[in-house]
Amino acid sequence: MPSRNVRRTQKKKNETSAGKKKDMHPFLYAFTIGILILVVVTFVGLPVASKIGRSGRLVFGSYEGKDIVYTPGNYFAKQRVQIGEQIRQGGESDSIQVQTYKVWRGAFDRTVLHTAILIETAKSGIWVSEDRVDKAIIKSGPYTINGKFSEEKYKDTPNSEKFETRKYFREQLLQDQYMTDFLGFLHSGKPEKTFFKSMANPERSFNFVTFPFTQYPDNEVESYGEKNNSLFKKIKISRILIKSKESDALEIKNKLNNKVSSFEELAKTYSKDSYATKGGDMGWQYFYQLKDDFNSEKGINTVFNMKEGQISNVIKGKFGWMVFRCNSPAIQPNFKNKDTLDTVRKYIMRYERGKVEDYFTTLADKFVKTADKSSFMDACGTLNVMPFMTEYFPLNYQNIFSYKPVSAKGGKPSLTTANYSKEFFTTAFSLKKGQISKPVLLDDQVLVLELSGEKKTDDSENQILDIYYDYYVRNTNETDLQTYLTDPKKLIDHFNETFYKYIAPKS
Repeated sequence: MPSRNVRRTQKKKNETSAGKKKDMHPFLYAFTIGILILVVVTFVGLPVASKIGRSGRLVFGSYEGKDIVYTPGNYFAKQRVQIGEQIRQGGESDSIQVQTYKVWRGAFDRTVLHTAILIETAKSGIWVSEDRVDKAIIKSGPYTINGKFSEEKYKDTPNSEKFETRKYFREQLLQDQYMTDFLGFLHSGKPEKTFFKSMANPERSFNFVTFPFTQYPDNEVESYGEKNNSLFKKIKISRILIKSKESDALEIKNKLNNKVSSFEELAKTYSKDSYATKGGDMGWQYFYQLKDDFNSEKGINTVFNMKEGQISNVIKGKFGWMVFRCNSPAIQPNFKNKDTLDTVRKYIMRYERGKVEDYFTTLADKFVKTADKSSFMDACGTLNVMPFMTEYFPLNYQNIFSYKPVSAKGGKPSLTTANYSKEFFTTAFSLKKGQISKPVLLDDQVLVLELSGEKKTDDSENQILDIYYDYYVRNTNETDLQTYLTDPKKLIDHFNETFYKYIAPKS
């Protein structure tokens, strides 16, 4: 941007303030930022330059033939920094690996949407003037000092950076303009608003008891483990996985037999799994963790019968040909051991969740029968179950009224999943005063409800609804626009492949 253009633009600044406000669309700028925050992400500022290489250019995929590229200072890079700063301020407890993945994935997803919008603007012939770009840079570009544009700072900036900055602001303005054109004339009528507000009435409150899955008894876990003993024996092993052809695996087996190379060296060179960098070391593995890698019980039983130091023959598996070495022979589970019991519990929760659901549904049925013979509160006393009460909430399926979610008084126990349960709302809003529900299964608990109260929204809540309706319509339109723009058929997504190769290689 020539310096005389900057001076000319500054001179015109006061004369065109009204026009500038119109051009910049401050509301839509905020809206644009809002719509791009589509993925919950966390931050980690890992150095990446050394892994990317001299050019600093990484291609993570493409949208409608246009590359989704990361280069220092481009849109992708800026989103990575912005997301990281947002999450840094919020604080996260995820591991550094998870945080790294999420912040890069979030920047990728934003860039995909940004690219889709720019493609649409090109098709539509939308453009922005150079003066408008000048004004945007002067107002909020990287050349300000204490909130004022610094021509000296601008002159000291390398031309390559000026070019990238200008490109960034031009694209952002194009995006703003597209949002204006696409959404600026969408309006809803009074009947729609009236209907929407009617959905918020009546509000109900409930007494309830919960049977959380975390209280699944140890004796039930132990009983399951004893009946399925073989699943929980474990062995310490190393593995080489070959995906090319059987003859390659046989050649590696021969090298092991002839002691040409160590198991670790061959695993690091030839194995095609996540354990290769560890020399094939898989550590302790439970039977249930390994069984799905094999084509038959015979193969996995062969491995679990190995002696310490023994190397298996080549075994055909579901993902290739495998050679194992036993580092410590298999041991049988001890279900009196807490760690073993925890392992069985995790297995049940993942693979046999229906057993847990049936167990607590039976307890909930018993509660309902007891309450029907006396009362809800009497049943709590008889069966030693803690009663809770919800706040008032409307028929809020899919959490449409996000300011009035289903929640317990005091916030505990959590009822978050109830907001998305059709069964919960159907049951809750079919009850009559004092009526006790059948058991309601949520994600990780079973509830029994009793209607305790019902009310209409008051004037102050109706005023909130008026404001919330506009917010809801705007967000619905944003979601529709996102769906329209980001067609999965047009997206080639190589994010994971690129991320794990260059940014955070898997160990």
